[in-house]
Amino acid sequence: MLSIQHAELCYGTKVAFSNFSLEVQEGDMVSIIGKSGCGKTSLLYAIASLLPLSRGAIATQGECSIMFQQDRLLPYKRVLDNVLLGLPKKMEDEAQALLSLVGLEEKTNNFPKQLSGGERQRVALVRSLIRNPRLLLLDEPFASLDEQTRERLQDEVKMYVREHQITLLLVTHSISEAVFMGRRIIVMTKEGISFETENPYHELGDVRSKTQAFELQQTLRSHLGGNR
Repeated sequence: MLSIQHAELCYGTKVAFSNFSLEVQEGDMVSIIGKSGCGKTSLLYAIASLLPLSRGAIATQGECSIMFQQDRLLPYKRVLDNVLLGLPKKMEDEAQALLSLVGLEEKTNNFPKQLSGGERQRVALVRSLIRNPRLLLLDEPFASLDEQTRERLQDEVKMYVREHQITLLLVTHSISEAVFMGRRIIVMTKEGISFETENPYHELGDVRSKTQAFELQQTLRSHLGGNR
């Protein structure tokens, strides 16, 4: 589904990341954490073919969709029209269903300026799901949401991705979110992957309250070298 071999990306003389290799199987869910500036977002952009690699290779299979940190909604289009941008009218029912999934069924005719920051992010999430991607790239998708909404959306996205056998790469600064969402968790540095682990608690219903999950968080925190 996704193969990355010895990838390096530079902005002029500045190295965003280097020596990054990763194999991801179809249907896998991978969380990527790392310190700010280690190249996590640049990696997603490279996978989505939005930035060229300076070295190495990336190969993907099937439709790829990315959700950016910024919502990038068109201010002059209503919510439903933003979701359906570039898509046929016949997909309106699917768009409505996805908007209901994220709690925006009453906001379909609103303009972006009439939405809160969290609501705008939810529209952006729906826009990334509507194309039925085989590979979904999420860059801090829940960062601007309140805790209750964030946990609800984590639950919904995790369930949706599982049911539709979508391969997921999630970039996040939140260790607890990485543990909840990822079947595999990777700690990234500018020089590649410094630590990788399977998540044995991924399939647990309420992983957030499991003592073992907290222990995994502590392990990841130690590899990050901080107190996140």
